Amino acid sequence: MIKRIESATGGATVVMPTAKVLALRSRDPWREATDRARQEALSREGVVLYVRGLTDSGVTQNNAVLLLLERGMAGNLPPHVAYMLAGSAKADRAAPSRSAICEWCAQYREGGIAALLPDHKGRVVEAAGWWGPALEYYNVPGKPDMSAVHRRLVEVDGFAVSYDQVRNYLTGVPAMLGRNSPARIGKNLYRLTEKAYIRRSTENALPGDVYVADGYRADVYLAHPVTGDIWRPELTVAIDMRSRFPVGWRADEHEGTYAVQNMWAECFARWNHVPPLLYVDNGSGYKNKLMSDEMTGFYARAGVQQVIHAIPGNPHGKGWVERFFRIVKDDFLKLWRPEFYCGTDMAPEALSHTVREVKAGRLALPTLAQFSDAFNEWMLRYAYRPHPEDKNVTRAELWSQLVPIPPHASVTELKRQAVTLTVQRASVKHGRREYKHPELHAFNGQKLVLEYDLMDDRIAVMRTLEGRWICDAHLISAIDAIAPNRMEEKRVARVDDAMKRLEKKMDEQKARAGLLIDADAVAEGALPSLEGEARRIADGDDEPLLLDLTIDD
Repeated sequence: MIKRIESATGGATVVMPTAKVLALRSRDPWREATDRARQEALSREGVVLYVRGLTDSGVTQNNAVLLLLERGMAGNLPPHVAYMLAGSAKADRAAPSRSAICEWCAQYREGGIAALLPDHKGRVVEAAGWWGPALEYYNVPGKPDMSAVHRRLVEVDGFAVSYDQVRNYLTGVPAMLGRNSPARIGKNLYRLTEKAYIRRSTENALPGDVYVADGYRADVYLAHPVTGDIWRPELTVAIDMRSRFPVGWRADEHEGTYAVQNMWAECFARWNHVPPLLYVDNGSGYKNKLMSDEMTGFYARAGVQQVIHAIPGNPHGKGWVERFFRIVKDDFLKLWRPEFYCGTDMAPEALSHTVREVKAGRLALPTLAQFSDAFNEWMLRYAYRPHPEDKNVTRAELWSQLVPIPPHASVTELKRQAVTLTVQRASVKHGRREYKHPELHAFNGQKLVLEYDLMDDRIAVMRTLEGRWICDAHLISAIDAIAPNRMEEKRVARVDDAMKRLEKKMDEQKARAGLLIDADAVAEGALPSLEGEARRIADGDDEPLLLDLTIDD
C-alpha cells in the first residue's frame, strides 16, 4: 500500500512497507513470548480461575483472594492450584500479594491469557484499513499536516475516521515513520539529527597530535580591503583536537588553495610544530594536486604524515571545529558590533537598515584590521575557558603541554607552491614564465621540482625529486604580457571570469526582452535585395554603378 522511496544508491527503502508497520502494531504477544513467560502466564491464569470460581458462588473478589491466600498458607488448596499459586509468586515469596492477584483478574478480563504475560504492554491492536493510506500521505517530502491527511482519508478515500483517530495513530507509529521520518525531512537530515551516533573522546590523544580545520563565511559585514564595499570574509580556522586550542586562522576572499596553504604555513611556523595528522574538509582548497601531491604537495613538503578528509555532508566528523564556529557566531559576532551581524537569525528590518545606511554613507563599516584585533582578543579569552572534557583545566593549559615537532621548512618555503617540470637547454618553463641557470645544464631532459612564490616571480628554487637544492633560477623572459606576479595574475583571471559571467547574464536578459539581433534572420532578409542588385548590374551598361545595400522596410 505504502510507496517505497529508494535511496540514491539503490539501497534500503526510506519508508517501511505498510505490512511491516502493521505487523509491528498488531503482533501476537503470546506467539512472541518465551516458554518461561508462557508458563508464568499459565500459573497466573490458574490462580485467576480459582478466584473467579469463588466469585461465581457469591463471594466478593476481595474476600475470594483473601480466602485463596489463607487456604494456601494452611495447605488446604487442591494440589494443582497450590502448584500454580507458588509458580506465580516472586522468587523470594511463597505466594503473590493480594494486589497482584486482583490486578491479574482485571487484566484477564480485558486481554485474556496474553495479558498475564510478564511485561505485557497492553492488548493487541487490530489493524484498520486506513492505516496504510495514512502513512503514505503523511510520509512525503512536503511534510503535510495531520489534518490534511485526515481530510484526504475522509473526502477522497471515503474512510469513516475522526481526526483524533488519525492523530493518535500517526503520533504512535515507529519514529522512522513519524513526524521526523526520513521520507519527510530527508535521509541526510534524518541521519544527522535522529539516528544514533558515537560520541568520540579525545582523552587518549596528546596536544599537537591532530589539527582540525575548516572554513566559515563569517556572518558579519566588513569593509572590503580593496573596494571598501560590504564584504563577508571567509575564515579558515585550525584548532588542536585534544586541547580545542585555536592554533591559527586567516581571513580571505574564499577558502581556496592559497588561503589554506598560507594558513597552514603560518600556523606551523607560529608554534614550530607540524602535527602528524590533519583532519580537514573535503573541499578543493584542501584536496588538490598543489596540496596533496606525494612529491611536490604542501603536506609532503611540510612533513605531515597523514591527511584525513571528512566525509562530505557529515559535519559530525569534524564537530570540534563546527562547534567552535557556533561559539564564534553566538559569543563574538553577535555581540562585537551587533548592527553588522548578518546571520540568518538577524532581524531582516535591522539588517536592511544597516545596508541602507552603509550605502548612503551614514554608517562606516568595520575594517578587517579592527575585526582581526577584536577576534584575537576574543580567542585569547576563549583559550582560558574550561576544557569541555575536563572542567578542571583550561584549553590553554592543555596546549602548554605541547612537545613541538619542527616543520621541514621555513614559513617562506612553506608558502611557496611547487610543480614538476622537465629541463630543456638549461631552462624550465612554467606557464608564461621561463627560468634559467647554468647549473641546470647538467639536468637537461630530467624532471626537477620548481618552487615559486605567488607574490614574487623573479626567482624560482630548483630541487631534485628527492628535495635536494640545486640552484635559484632567475626569470629570463615573460612570454606575452603578464601580470607582475602570479597572485596578481590570478586576480586578473578571476576578474575576467566574473566579467564573462556578467556578459552571459546580460545577453540572457537582452534575449528575454527581444533585444538581440538574429544574424541568420538578417542574412536571409538581405539575400533577395542583393540578388536584385546583381541582376540589375548584369543587364545594364558598362557605366560604373553605386550599390545601395541598405534594406528598406
